[in-house]
Amino acid sequence: MTRGRPRIAALVAAATLACLLAGCAPAEPGSPPGPASPPHGSEPVFSGPWGGLFASTYAEADEVEREALADGEISDAEYAYFQGAIVDCLDGIGFEASFTDAGALQYSGTGVEEKQEDINACNLDNGVRVLALRDAIRRNPDNLDESGIMVDCLKRLGVVADDYTRDMFESGVEIARILDDEGFDACNADPLHAGIG
Repeated sequence: MTRGRPRIAALVAAATLACLLAGCAPAEPGSPPGPASPPHGSEPVFSGPWGGLFASTYAEADEVEREALADGEISDAEYAYFQGAIVDCLDGIGFEASFTDAGALQYSGTGVEEKQEDINACNLDNGVRVLALRDAIRRNPDNLDESGIMVDCLKRLGVVADDYTRDMFESGVEIARILDDEGFDACNADPLHAGIG
């Protein structure tokens, strides 16, 4: 059985050398590589197109996640760390898990329905919020209007007519047909580049 992590709804090479070159603080064993968190009691100030989501994710994060988020970036090494933590947790409850190159979580095993709370906990307690934020940034770096970029992409791929609008998309006009079209998957994965070149 395959399950995808939240889209934006995300997600990998371990880049320890890149982290060291970027001036990351040495990581304690078992902690994600990355810069040290701000001193206790101070909150980082996030800016840029995704600053708001960084701030809200940081507010919900545990200490390890905050260490990764504190500098307003999520490195390849940090991303790989949290993927590994989720895979290890799922392995611990009896599932064989891995992430695809595109960042989708896949797992298989028996008792999925019975262990759904444990599966959810493996994701939430091991950095899925960090993975989802990194995936959202990679997919839409400038945080452009989501419905707008999806409609533009769907038009490029001929999934919808040129007169199809953002409001129509948000209202669900033709949505069943659109979701069944493979062009939707391409746009959902990479709305800014699918169908270009």
